[in-house]
Amino acid sequence: MNASASLPAASKSATARLTLLLALATESIFFGTLVMAYLYLRGSTPVWAAFPHTWARLALPLVNMAVLWASAMAGARSLAAAKRDHATGVRMALGANLALGLAFVAGQVVDFGSSGVRPADSAFAGLFFTLLGFHALHVLAGLVLQGLNFARARLGDFRRDDHAALSVGVGFWWYVVAVWVVLFVVVYLI
Repeated sequence: MNASASLPAASKSATARLTLLLALATESIFFGTLVMAYLYLRGSTPVWAAFPHTWARLALPLVNMAVLWASAMAGARSLAAAKRDHATGVRMALGANLALGLAFVAGQVVDFGSSGVRPADSAFAGLFFTLLGFHALHVLAGLVLQGLNFARARLGDFRRDDHAALSVGVGFWWYVVAVWVVLFVVVYLI
């Protein structure tokens, strides 16, 4: 028996929330540093002309944003279902969350391939792929977390008074969405 298993659900939830907030604060510094480096290099690199702001270039990232937003809404529905003790709703919403998250990653792979540049082309191109690649890695980490939550949901682990892991998974997923919105603006609109 581990120490957290003997804690009351409210205490586990508070500990999980604090841990998530600390981790996300660290991640925000990391992404903020990459964004600042990206903006600096973009302003001083002629390669920027290879990234035109056309509707054709924006179509896939916009679809990806809609897919990621829909996946976050599905994650939120899973948490709401857990709070109502609706086990089937938790599983269905987490399944949708996972499927849409995988669709987002597939869209990112296609977008990388259609960008017209390679990471080795320039420091700017390398940073473009680093920035979006690290976001994709965070999406994959969120998929692993939500996949574990899905496995636990199939076992009936989430209840009205005990859903801390699901809450962390959904919170992390919303963070991934928020980072994508910032990256979309910085990379595709500015």
